Amino acid sequence: MEAVFMRLWEELQAGRRAVLLTVVDSTGSTPRAAGSHQLVREDGTTVGTIGGGFQEYKACERGRENLQEETSSLFTLILHPNEAADIGAVCGGELRVFSQFLSPRMPGAADCVYKIAEAIRTHQAYWLMFNLTDTRHWAMALLGGETNCFCGDVPACLALREYLSGRLLSDRTGLTRQHGLLLYREALSYPGQVFVFGGGHVALALVPLLTQLGFACAVVDDREEFANSRRFPQAAVFTVDLQRLPDEISVTPDDYVCIMTRGHVCDYAVQRQVLPQHPCYLGVIGSRNKLAFVKKKLLADGFSPAEIDACYAPIGLPISAATPEEIAVSIAAELIAVRARREKREKAGSGQWLRS
Repeated sequence: MEAVFMRLWEELQAGRRAVLLTVVDSTGSTPRAAGSHQLVREDGTTVGTIGGGFQEYKACERGRENLQEETSSLFTLILHPNEAADIGAVCGGELRVFSQFLSPRMPGAADCVYKIAEAIRTHQAYWLMFNLTDTRHWAMALLGGETNCFCGDVPACLALREYLSGRLLSDRTGLTRQHGLLLYREALSYPGQVFVFGGGHVALALVPLLTQLGFACAVVDDREEFANSRRFPQAAVFTVDLQRLPDEISVTPDDYVCIMTRGHVCDYAVQRQVLPQHPCYLGVIGSRNKLAFVKKKLLADGFSPAEIDACYAPIGLPISAATPEEIAVSIAAELIAVRARREKREKAGSGQWLRS
């Protein structure tokens, strides 16, 4: 998603107009959910995707029309046979898409778009919001910190500011109508980060992949040559004593932990210290014999069988992965599944996803 907003900023900086397509609502079976973005540029090319197929073709077609007319629109794509708006899809759901025209002439637009891209890149806990009450006069806002910004139609921005005054945002992403305003909100980052203990071959393949998937990563090792910004430019890096982690590293229940140090002694030391922190995911690399050995030591340390069995060991989905790259894919897939379950559970519960 960062690439979409960064390319959009580049277009505006170069003096070119563009349209940003955003899925603001979805029901039923759809290829992408709310929070998907795609850029339509003046030359007709696109960046990103809102699901591919004929529905994306129709959305981009509308985007190009809005670009030519210098207007914005909110429209519905019906992905099942119907008489009103049949586009030939049979997924069974519906998408609502906001086609947002942006121009370098709009005050603050380029600056706001750049700050959105930076918030995504740095995994900051920010919200993207639209006031879509009148899509001809929309407002867009980045909220959540000292760099809050607004752009768009001034009355729409003022209405959004007034609505937000003193309010806390809850639901992660969605469209809502409140106090006469049609509002879209989207959390730009997931809570927590992935702590990768051990900066070896698997970590070298895993961290760039997780970064592309929207996970913030930190690599921890006791060897500087394996934990440095040259080796892992996408991640935070920590060179610490793996036997004294609580003094150096703070793991929260929102965090994911992947243990893949240079041997079972260090793996055991890390797992023993991290288990009491109750991360939302704790995976350990290794053979079943090695894992059984570590489990025996953890039981002797007083951990319950339930606590130990809750760990993902061996780490990763069982896809017969062998190479570091294949193992990285299996781990990344497992983390995607865990993140999706967490998000679904949060939505079904309090709705609060980003914690204050």
